[in-house]
Amino acid sequence: MNATVRKINKWFRDATRADVNELLSKIILTERQRRIFEMFYLHGMNIGFIADDLYVCQRVISEELTEIRCKISAVIPQ
Repeated sequence: MNATVRKINKWFRDATRADVNELLSKIILTERQRRIFEMFYLHGMNIGFIADDLYVCQRVISEELTEIRCKISAVIPQ
């Protein structure tokens, strides 16, 4: 697991709903990215389930999560 993923996971462990709402107001996500964000980070679904639900391959979900993490990492505190 790379440093960015650890940083984001640590932030989510301590985040409140207000923190998540503030985060979402600071980043721009496509509709699909927003759905992936909610399913992965808020509902705890795994990549395989998300891929099946959105009718895409797991690689697409992984790539979208990488982009989402990049956007999140830019706005959360170190």
